[in-house]
Amino acid sequence: MAFQMKDRRHTDPPLAADCCPGALARVSCRSCALNTLCLPARLSPQEARIFDGVVERGRQLASGGSLIRAGTRMDALYVVRSGSAKRYSVSLNGTERVHGFVLPGETAGLEGFACDRYACEVAALEPTSYCRIPLTRLEPLLDHLPGLRREMLRLLGEALDESLRLRAELGMCDARGRVARFLADLSRRLELRGLSPTQFRLSMSRGDIARHLGLTLETVSRALGTFKRSGWLEVRARYITLLRPEALASMGGYAA
Repeated sequence: MAFQMKDRRHTDPPLAADCCPGALARVSCRSCALNTLCLPARLSPQEARIFDGVVERGRQLASGGSLIRAGTRMDALYVVRSGSAKRYSVSLNGTERVHGFVLPGETAGLEGFACDRYACEVAALEPTSYCRIPLTRLEPLLDHLPGLRREMLRLLGEALDESLRLRAELGMCDARGRVARFLADLSRRLELRGLSPTQFRLSMSRGDIARHLGLTLETVSRALGTFKRSGWLEVRARYITLLRPEALASMGGYAA
């Protein structure tokens, strides 16, 4: 389960797969707990029923497993159902850059539309279940379902906006501001999924966070230490409790 809570009262509702073996493969988009966040969320009932027929469910990845390989031909989009993943690339000199983290209900592989090949590696950060949407079945629907076309354009726009926003943050925020904004943004995304926005376990390492924010591991650790001494949060290994989320949001540039 993504970002397991320190307090079990804040966990998300159990997935069908948790209740019955093989049930994940039988869950429809309309009955999924993520149906207000996932790709078909804004489709009409008729369009959602048609789209439902192209989705391949019940797929699982162990922690560290590869969901997408950079450079391979794009053949599908992937949506995380439970767990989480990171999007990253490795330069010729072996330097890893983390481009983002994929949470339940979020789509991976959109960049493949640019040149028919995936540009990033996507790997599970913890045991992860996901849905696969084959391109051979998705593309014909785009010609016939206006709602699906709009939704795909929205997802592509959001991906571009996220990329531009991260680039602006790296240029305008100091180290502590970047870490504060990361925590505030993660809190917001978890709240959208019905999870606690103030108590959570990070599935990504501090090194992953550093590579995502263009910082060093030591700098991320120092920033967290500063926030802890200021009384803004508590840190126990990967468990985070936000005590003053409004202070972190303000430092990160969000409205308090």
